[in-house]
Amino acid sequence: MARMKSSIVSLIRLDQPKPQEGDWICTAHGRAGCTRDIVAVAELQTRDAVQPYRVCEAWLVENEDAADYLAERGYDNR
Repeated sequence: MARMKSSIVSLIRLDQPKPQEGDWICTAHGRAGCTRDIVAVAELQTRDAVQPYRVCEAWLVENEDAADYLAERGYDNR
């Protein structure tokens, strides 16, 4: 599993999975590398701002920071 340079500020679970279309793509894997639906938006603190990061279910499991965040806090909107 991978660690991120940016820290997670919040994880918001979508009410329903959203297919990747238009500018709704899996930020973690990119449209070419991922065909899964978007299930959550992670807000990440970068050096300059908080940025939204649209993610698939696989990222929530594969990414150590996301997995730790969910284990400790759960989703911020649930």
